[in-house]
Amino acid sequence: MASAQQQVAGILGETFANTKILVMFTIFALANLVGFAIEDFNLKICYWLSLTLVMVAIVNLNMAISFYISLRNEKGIEGVRGPKGDKGPKGFPGRCELNLDAKCGIDNCTSKIQDRLMTQCPHYATIVNKRDYERTQEESQILDRYKKWINIISKDCQNKNNVKEKGYFDNIFENAEDFCLN
Repeated sequence: MASAQQQVAGILGETFANTKILVMFTIFALANLVGFAIEDFNLKICYWLSLTLVMVAIVNLNMAISFYISLRNEKGIEGVRGPKGDKGPKGFPGRCELNLDAKCGIDNCTSKIQDRLMTQCPHYATIVNKRDYERTQEESQILDRYKKWINIISKDCQNKNNVKEKGYFDNIFENAEDFCLN
Protein backbone atom coordinates (compact mmCIF):
# COMPACT_ATOMS: atom_id res chain seq x y z
CA MET A 1 0.00 0.00 0.00
CA ALA A 2 2.89 2.30 0.74
CA SER A 3 4.31 1.86 -2.76
CA ALA A 4 0.99 2.81 -4.36
CA GLN A 5 0.80 5.91 -2.23
CA GLN A 6 4.39 6.72 -3.13
CA GLN A 7 3.57 6.36 -6.81
CA VAL A 8 0.54 8.63 -6.51
CA ALA A 9 2.54 11.07 -4.38
CA GLY A 10 5.31 11.02 -6.98
CA ILE A 11 2.87 11.86 -9.76
CA LEU A 12 0.62 14.36 -8.00
CA GLY A 13 2.82 15.40 -5.10
CA GLU A 14 1.55 15.87 -1.54
CA THR A 15 -1.30 18.05 -2.75
CA PHE A 16 -3.36 14.99 -3.66
CA ALA A 17 -3.34 13.68 -0.07
CA ASN A 18 -4.25 17.14 1.24
CA THR A 19 -7.02 17.50 -1.34
CA LYS A 20 -8.40 14.10 -0.40
CA ILE A 21 -8.64 15.12 3.26
CA LEU A 22 -10.18 18.47 2.32
CA VAL A 23 -12.85 16.80 0.16
CA MET A 24 -13.69 14.34 2.97
CA PHE A 25 -14.13 17.16 5.49
CA THR A 26 -16.26 19.15 3.04
CA ILE A 27 -18.58 16.19 2.44
CA PHE A 28 -18.78 15.55 6.19
CA ALA A 29 -19.66 19.22 6.84
CA LEU A 30 -22.37 19.20 4.16
CA ALA A 31 -23.79 15.96 5.55
CA ASN A 32 -23.91 17.57 9.03
CA LEU A 33 -25.69 20.64 7.68
CA VAL A 34 -28.27 18.48 5.93
CA GLY A 35 -28.64 16.30 9.02
CA PHE A 36 -29.24 19.26 11.35
CA ALA A 37 -31.72 20.75 8.93
CA ILE A 38 -34.03 17.72 9.19
CA GLU A 39 -36.76 18.36 11.79
CA ASP A 40 -38.56 14.99 11.99
CA PHE A 41 -36.84 12.66 14.51
CA ASN A 42 -37.63 9.41 12.63
CA LEU A 43 -36.46 10.89 9.36
CA LYS A 44 -33.27 12.18 11.05
CA ILE A 45 -32.44 8.67 12.39
CA CYS A 46 -33.08 7.16 8.95
CA TYR A 47 -30.82 9.82 7.36
CA TRP A 48 -27.92 9.20 9.76
CA LEU A 49 -28.15 5.41 9.42
CA SER A 50 -28.22 5.70 5.62
CA LEU A 51 -25.29 8.12 5.69
CA THR A 52 -23.34 5.73 7.94
CA LEU A 53 -23.95 2.84 5.49
CA VAL A 54 -22.86 4.99 2.55
CA MET A 55 -19.68 6.05 4.40
CA VAL A 56 -18.82 2.44 5.30
CA ALA A 57 -19.35 1.41 1.66
CA ILE A 58 -17.11 4.24 0.41
CA VAL A 59 -14.37 3.42 2.93
CA ASN A 60 -14.63 -0.27 1.96
CA LEU A 61 -14.39 0.57 -1.74
CA ASN A 62 -11.41 2.86 -1.11
CA MET A 63 -9.59 0.15 0.87
CA ALA A 64 -10.34 -2.50 -1.78
CA ILE A 65 -8.94 -0.32 -4.55
CA SER A 66 -5.87 0.59 -2.47
CA PHE A 67 -5.16 -3.06 -1.65
CA TYR A 68 -5.64 -4.08 -5.27
CA ILE A 69 -3.20 -1.42 -6.46
CA SER A 70 -0.60 -2.40 -3.88
CA LEU A 71 -0.91 -6.18 -4.30
CA ARG A 72 -1.37 -6.61 -8.05
CA ASN A 73 2.35 -6.46 -8.82
CA GLU A 74 3.71 -8.10 -5.69
CA LYS A 75 4.65 -11.74 -5.84
CA GLY A 76 3.31 -13.82 -2.99
CA ILE A 77 5.05 -16.55 -1.05
CA GLU A 78 5.62 -19.75 -2.95
CA GLY A 79 3.36 -22.57 -1.89
CA VAL A 80 4.14 -26.24 -1.53
CA ARG A 81 4.35 -28.35 -4.63
CA GLY A 82 1.12 -30.10 -5.49
CA PRO A 83 0.64 -33.81 -6.04
CA LYS A 84 2.00 -35.41 -9.19
CA GLY A 85 -0.58 -35.62 -11.96
CA ASP A 86 -1.75 -38.64 -13.88
CA LYS A 87 0.39 -40.07 -16.66
CA GLY A 88 -0.57 -38.75 -20.08
CA PRO A 89 -1.82 -40.86 -22.98
CA LYS A 90 0.60 -43.03 -24.93
CA GLY A 91 1.95 -41.38 -28.06
CA PHE A 92 1.99 -42.72 -31.58
CA PRO A 93 4.71 -45.24 -32.48
CA GLY A 94 7.58 -43.69 -34.41
CA ARG A 95 7.88 -44.40 -38.12
CA CYS A 96 10.04 -43.13 -40.90
CA GLU A 97 6.98 -41.84 -42.76
CA LEU A 98 6.19 -39.45 -39.90
CA ASN A 99 9.69 -38.01 -39.93
CA LEU A 100 9.48 -34.47 -41.36
CA ASP A 101 12.99 -34.63 -42.79
CA ALA A 102 12.20 -38.00 -44.41
CA LYS A 103 15.43 -39.37 -42.92
CA CYS A 104 15.59 -42.37 -40.70
CA GLY A 105 19.26 -43.00 -41.06
CA ILE A 106 21.97 -42.29 -38.52
CA ASP A 107 22.50 -38.63 -37.69
CA ASN A 108 25.93 -36.96 -37.78
CA CYS A 109 27.57 -39.86 -39.57
CA THR A 110 30.72 -38.00 -40.55
CA SER A 111 31.57 -36.84 -37.06
CA LYS A 112 30.81 -40.28 -35.59
CA ILE A 113 33.05 -41.96 -38.15
CA GLN A 114 35.85 -39.47 -37.40
CA ASP A 115 35.49 -40.05 -33.66
CA ARG A 116 35.64 -43.80 -34.16
CA LEU A 117 38.72 -43.45 -36.38
CA MET A 118 40.40 -41.27 -33.72
CA THR A 119 40.02 -44.02 -31.14
CA GLN A 120 40.74 -47.05 -33.34
CA CYS A 121 43.39 -45.68 -35.68
CA PRO A 122 46.12 -43.90 -33.71
CA HIS A 123 47.95 -42.91 -36.90
CA TYR A 124 44.81 -41.03 -38.09
CA ALA A 125 44.63 -39.17 -34.78
CA THR A 126 48.25 -38.03 -35.00
CA ILE A 127 47.82 -36.83 -38.60
CA VAL A 128 44.58 -34.94 -37.90
CA ASN A 129 46.00 -33.26 -34.80
CA LYS A 130 48.87 -31.78 -36.81
CA ARG A 131 48.55 -28.42 -38.53
CA ASP A 132 48.58 -28.30 -42.32
CA TYR A 133 52.13 -26.94 -42.53
CA GLU A 134 53.41 -29.61 -40.07
CA ARG A 135 52.22 -32.54 -42.21
CA THR A 136 54.51 -34.18 -44.65
CA GLN A 137 53.46 -34.85 -48.24
CA GLU A 138 52.88 -38.50 -47.44
CA GLU A 139 50.72 -37.66 -44.40
CA SER A 140 48.63 -35.26 -46.51
CA GLN A 141 48.03 -38.02 -49.08
CA ILE A 142 47.04 -40.46 -46.30
CA LEU A 143 44.64 -37.85 -44.85
CA ASP A 144 43.07 -37.37 -48.31
CA ARG A 145 42.50 -41.13 -48.57
CA TYR A 146 40.94 -41.11 -45.09
CA LYS A 147 38.63 -38.24 -46.16
CA LYS A 148 37.54 -40.12 -49.29
CA TRP A 149 36.85 -43.24 -47.22
CA ILE A 150 34.93 -41.16 -44.62
CA ASN A 151 32.78 -39.63 -47.41
CA ILE A 152 31.94 -43.05 -48.86
CA ILE A 153 31.01 -44.53 -45.47
CA SER A 154 29.10 -41.35 -44.52
CA LYS A 155 26.91 -41.56 -47.64
CA ASP A 156 26.22 -45.22 -46.93
CA CYS A 157 25.49 -44.43 -43.30
CA GLN A 158 22.97 -41.69 -44.13
CA ASN A 159 21.09 -43.95 -46.53
CA LYS A 160 20.62 -46.72 -43.97
CA ASN A 161 17.08 -46.91 -42.62
CA ASN A 162 15.98 -48.58 -39.40
CA VAL A 163 19.52 -49.66 -38.48
CA LYS A 164 20.92 -49.81 -34.96
CA GLU A 165 23.70 -47.24 -34.82
CA LYS A 166 26.03 -49.21 -32.57
CA GLY A 167 25.64 -52.37 -34.62
CA TYR A 168 26.27 -50.52 -37.86
CA PHE A 169 29.52 -48.94 -36.63
CA ASP A 170 30.66 -52.17 -35.01
CA ASN A 171 30.16 -53.92 -38.35
CA ILE A 172 32.02 -51.20 -40.28
CA PHE A 173 34.95 -51.09 -37.84
CA GLU A 174 35.08 -54.84 -37.23
CA ASN A 175 38.39 -55.05 -39.06
CA ALA A 176 39.61 -51.56 -38.23
CA GLU A 177 43.24 -52.43 -38.87
CA ASP A 178 42.31 -52.93 -42.55
CA PHE A 179 41.26 -49.27 -42.77
CA CYS A 180 43.99 -47.77 -40.63
CA LEU A 181 46.55 -46.46 -43.09
CA ASN A 182 50.08 -46.46 -41.74
